[in-house]
Amino acid sequence: MTGPMHHAQMSLASVRRRRRHWLALAAYLLLTIAMTWPLALNLTTAIPGDSFDGWQNYWNLWWLKVALVDRVQNPFVTDLLYHPTGVGLYFHTLNPFNGLATMPIQLSMGLIPAYNAVVFLSWALGGYGAYLLALWALQQKLETRDRRLTRPSAPRLHAPVSDHMAAFLAGLIFTFSPFHMAHLLGHMQVMALEWIPFYVLYLLRALTQQRCGSPWRRSALMAGLFLTLTGLCDWYFVLYLFVFTALAIIWYWGLDIHEWVIGGRGRLSPFPAPHSLFPPGVAGLVFLLLLAPVLVPMVREALQFRFMVRPAADLYILSASVMDFLIPSRLHTLFRPDSFAWAGNQVAPVSERTIAIGYLPLLLALFAVWRDRRRALFWLFAACLFLLLALGPRLHLGNITAADIPTAGEVVERWTPYALLNRLVPFMRISRSVSRHALVVQLSVAVAAAVGLAALLRRFPRGKERSGPVQWVSRPALLLASGASLVVLAEYWVAPYPLSPPDTPQFYAELPGMAIPGAVLNLPMNYDRPGYLLYQTVHEQPLTVAYISRDDPRTLTERAPLLQHFRHLGPDIIAVDPGAVGLTVLHDLDVGLVVLDRYKMPGGLEREYTEQLAAAIFAGHDPLYADERVTVFRSPAPAVRAPYLMLGALHWGPLTSNDGRRQRAITGPQAEVAVRHAPADASLLLRYQTGSDASLTLSGPNRAQLALPPAPAGHTVTTPLADMGLSAGEGVITLAPTPGSVVWIEEVGLVLSAASLNGPGQ
Repeated sequence: MTGPMHHAQMSLASVRRRRRHWLALAAYLLLTIAMTWPLALNLTTAIPGDSFDGWQNYWNLWWLKVALVDRVQNPFVTDLLYHPTGVGLYFHTLNPFNGLATMPIQLSMGLIPAYNAVVFLSWALGGYGAYLLALWALQQKLETRDRRLTRPSAPRLHAPVSDHMAAFLAGLIFTFSPFHMAHLLGHMQVMALEWIPFYVLYLLRALTQQRCGSPWRRSALMAGLFLTLTGLCDWYFVLYLFVFTALAIIWYWGLDIHEWVIGGRGRLSPFPAPHSLFPPGVAGLVFLLLLAPVLVPMVREALQFRFMVRPAADLYILSASVMDFLIPSRLHTLFRPDSFAWAGNQVAPVSERTIAIGYLPLLLALFAVWRDRRRALFWLFAACLFLLLALGPRLHLGNITAADIPTAGEVVERWTPYALLNRLVPFMRISRSVSRHALVVQLSVAVAAAVGLAALLRRFPRGKERSGPVQWVSRPALLLASGASLVVLAEYWVAPYPLSPPDTPQFYAELPGMAIPGAVLNLPMNYDRPGYLLYQTVHEQPLTVAYISRDDPRTLTERAPLLQHFRHLGPDIIAVDPGAVGLTVLHDLDVGLVVLDRYKMPGGLEREYTEQLAAAIFAGHDPLYADERVTVFRSPAPAVRAPYLMLGALHWGPLTSNDGRRQRAITGPQAEVAVRHAPADASLLLRYQTGSDASLTLSGPNRAQLALPPAPAGHTVTTPLADMGLSAGEGVITLAPTPGSVVWIEEVGLVLSAASLNGPGQ
C-alpha cells in the first residue's frame, strides 16, 4: 500500500514507537523510586547508604564545584586534602561525570539533592540502556555476511510489542540487580553504570555494520563517546569494556571462519579480516583523544610509582565465589541481615559479594540458549567469561574464608582467566575489586533473558490493531511478560533502603565565622574516615589527613612523627617523644585546629592513646571549643622548635612488626630522612638489619658518605650530623642499600648533646 494513507500509518507507527521508549524510561524512573524507597521522601535531607563511602562521593561532588566554579583549576589535584603537600586525585574515584551532570542541581538546591539526582539518573538510564541493547539484539536478522544486508543493525520497522516487553525485562534485570542495589550503599562510581549498555550496543552495531558492508563510522564514534563517559564514571568499567571488546572481536572473527568452513565461499578468507578492528579502533581513538589530559598523568604516575597497586591479598579478599552468584540477594528485605552470612565470600564487604543473578533471569537465559541459540550464545559466552574473571586468581565454589587469603610471600599468579589477564594486561593490578566483573555477567544474562522471554512470547498468537499494521500481543502474553517483571522485582526487592542523614557536629557550622587560618587535623586518625570529608564541605578549610581511594606515600600521614603516632596508636621507626615535638610538628604542617571527635572513638586503645597524646601536646592550653561530642584545640606556635626527623616521600615500605620490633623496609634504590630544627652538634642514630651480603650507605649534602657493614643480626650506629654535611642541623640524609638487596630500618632518631636545650634527644 502506498499514498497518503500509508504515510499516515507509518507516521502513527513512528509516534507509537517513540511513545514506547518514553514509557519505558518513565517506568524505570518510577520503579527506581519504589526500589529505593523511602529515598524519595528524603531527597533534601539524606543520602542512601551506610554512612561510609557515600560521604567520600558526596565530597567528590562538592570538590568538582569548588575546582571548576569557585577556583577554575584542575580538579584532579587538590590542596584541600593532606595539607600542606596536597595530593593528586587521578587514582581517586572522583567520577567527574556525576559532578558535572548534577552541577546545576548542586548550585541551585544543594549537595544532597545533587547526590540523589545521580541515583535516579543512573538507575533510569541504566535500565533504558539495557532495554535498547536487548531490543537491538532481538530485532537483528540473522543473515550471514554473504547476504549483504543494506542496514543490518537497524530495527525492523514494526517491532513486535512482545520484543519491547522482553527488552523492558532486560532493563529491570540489569538496573535493579543485586549488584547495582548493593553499591547504592555508597559507591557512586559503581552506581553510575548507565553508559555501559550504550557502549556495548554501539560497539556491536558498528561491528555488525562493518561486517555486512554498511556504514559503521557513526556507530563507532558513538561507541567512543560512551566509552569516554564510562571512563568519567569508573576506570574499572573501562577495563571490563576493553575485555568485552576483545571478546566481541574474536566472536565476529569466529563467525567469519565458521561461514567459510560450512559454506565453502571462495571469496571469503578463512582468516580474520584485519579491517574488523577498525570500529573498535575508532572508538578507542575517540576515548584516548577525549581523555588524554587525564590518562597521560595517570600513565606517568603508574610507571613511576606503585602506590596505586593494592596488596595481592586484596585480589583474594575481594573475589567472588560461585555461590555468590547463585544465592538470593543478600540485601533482600526478607532475609537481611542473616543473609550476610550465607554461603559464598565470608571476608569481603557485603557490597562486594552481593552479586546474585536471580533465578528467573537465569532460567530465561538458559531457555534462550535452547530455543534461540543463535541470538543467545554470544551472551552466554560473555557471561561465562566474566563469571570466571569475577572468581579471581583462585576458583571457589563455596565459601571464601580468611584461611584462603595468601600470606605476603605467597605467589599470587595462578592459571585462572583472571590470573592470566593480571599478568598480561598492563595496569590491571591497579583494580582490586575483582568481584565487580559480575556487572558484565548481569548485563549478559539480562540480554539473554530478554531473548528467552521473547521466544516464549512468540508462542502466543498475535493480532493487529484496528488502526494499522502494528503487531499486538494477546492477553496471556501480556500476563506472562508482566508476571516475569514482577517476579524479577520481587527477587531483587530491597526497600526500605537504609538512608544516611549528615551528622556534622555543630562546631563545623560555626567554624567559617571564626576565621582561624591553617588546616584541620581530625582525630582519631588510626584509619581514614570519610565523615571528615563531609565536615569539610561545611567548614571548607584544608584537612591534614583525609580519605582517598589510594593512599599516596608522598603525603605526610606515614612520614611525619606525631601523625605516625596517631595513625598507628604507638611509635613508628622514628625515635622521638611525640608529646615534646607535637607543637613543632603541628606548626610546621600549618595545622590550625586539632579536633577530637569522641563519637568516632567509642573506647579502647583508639580512644585512650589518642586522648592521652593530645593531652600531652596541649598541656597547659585550654580547648577552644568543647561539647558532649568534640573537643577542639587551637594549635599555638611553639616557644622553642623541637628537633625531629621525617621520612622521605618514596621507597619506604609499610610499618611492620618482626619479633616485637617495629621496622620499615627500604623498597627502592634509596630512601631519605629529613632532619628538622636539629642543633649543629646533634648526631644521627640508626638501627638497621640487612642480609649477609648487603650493606648500607648513608649520604648527606656535599657528597658526604658513610658506608655501613652488613648486619644480619641488627646493628646500631651513631654519627654526627656535621660529618654527614649537615652543619646547620637541617637537610636530607639518603640511605642506599646494596642494589638488589633489602634493608630493614628498625630505628632512626637524633642524639643531642648535654648542652642542647632545644628539644628532647634519643
